Amino acid sequence: MIGIDRTPWRPAVRRLDAGEWVAAIGDVHGHADLLEALHAALAAEIAAVRPVHATVVHLGDLVDRGPENRRTVALARTGVPGAHSITLMGNHEERMLTELGGTGEPHLRWYAMGGRELFAECGVAPEVGWQEPLRARFGADLVDWLAGRSRLHRHGPLVFVHGGIDPTRPLDDQDPHTLSWVRETWWHHPGPYPEDVAVIHGHVPVAAVDLDHPRRIAVDTGAHRTGVLTALVVHGDRMRTLATRRLGGGDEHPS
Repeated sequence: MIGIDRTPWRPAVRRLDAGEWVAAIGDVHGHADLLEALHAALAAEIAAVRPVHATVVHLGDLVDRGPENRRTVALARTGVPGAHSITLMGNHEERMLTELGGTGEPHLRWYAMGGRELFAECGVAPEVGWQEPLRARFGADLVDWLAGRSRLHRHGPLVFVHGGIDPTRPLDDQDPHTLSWVRETWWHHPGPYPEDVAVIHGHVPVAAVDLDHPRRIAVDTGAHRTGVLTALVVHGDRMRTLATRRLGGGDEHPS
């Protein structure tokens, strides 16, 4: 069973225009049941508040570590009813695509940190020649769709990325590797960020979403370990979190 958690509304980290509604979903890692339930909850909220424009951003890392990677990607591609849906490139998507473009055995680090579950789901052995069978069983259309994902989405004063940004560079001159891979090196920058935006990101799991930070909100609540998948919702001048929780906890995988 899956439950729904909602926090109270509070002032938004950055104010959107009246009628604007945007949600950012953290790292899913192949837990399609949590994403499907979260999509339904977000669709219900959109129907209830009836914003002028609604956007849902998947922050990347749809794949690896979990049991239903193909269905997770298919759900993200289909999107949320009533909203414009966007999916960003996470470091796990980048690693998967890089490995699929090779010719040898999968990199051991990727395999150990999530690829193992992807191979098991597709029924493919991690040996020379695995690329074409895995591509076919995962779905060539889904692989090609993932390859076309962008790394940054801007929505007014909000910037959405998987990993983070380089605060010393303009937003239109960011290193793609930084956007998908950077971790703690940018967290302690005193700010403000370029153009005084707030950055919404995933990539590094947090025990709870910190809504008090003045310019950066991390929404990866470690779904593959905790059984909790979280979205940050910003509606006009207010925000809150909405999360799906697998009752009984999540699977144990290395973070």
